[in-house]
Amino acid sequence: MQEEIEMKICFLACGIFELELEHTLAEIRKEKLFNTELVVTYLQSSLHVHLKKLRDAILDGLNNIAADRIILLYGSKCHNESHEFLKDYQIIRFPQSNCIELVLGDKMREIDQTSKTFYLTPGWLNKWREIFSSEWGLDEVTLRQNFGYYDRALLIDTGVCEISDEKILDFFDHTHVPIEIEQVGLAAFKSNIITAIRQAMMNM
Repeated sequence: MQEEIEMKICFLACGIFELELEHTLAEIRKEKLFNTELVVTYLQSSLHVHLKKLRDAILDGLNNIAADRIILLYGSKCHNESHEFLKDYQIIRFPQSNCIELVLGDKMREIDQTSKTFYLTPGWLNKWREIFSSEWGLDEVTLRQNFGYYDRALLIDTGVCEISDEKILDFFDHTHVPIEIEQVGLAAFKSNIITAIRQAMMNM
């Protein structure tokens, strides 16, 4: 007889995490780490550049998700007013500041000390046109001006998909920022997700 699932946990997540989160949750389910149903609601990645729309989408998601516990998969600094508008919600949040820190862990601090780096994950590389076009358009001059601050772009290869040379060259052609690739994997991200699930189950 199949063991009864004790609770339902829903991730309300930025779409930038989709590849990494689906891979990680598949591993967690296969390893049977938790006796709980794990589901995800994704929000559009492009909401990051429209803070009012991001706030409204997060609140709408929180108000409409039917689950025992909700884990909000956004960094603590993805919205500068999140502490205020989320204060009345009983949710699990992450102390890490953004999606890159959630994937890289402490390694991000080391990298930041060496150069002015713009970080890309596979999700960022796949969605950068969607994200930037909603704010700046895809005008190459504007993009180059906005990226002029950075010494390089660091593509964090989490191993969840193939990264094509065409996509890398397309990003470079529009920004003119040198791109380096760092093989990272999902160990830090998976650890953060497991910690959040445990917190959700303990707070029942």
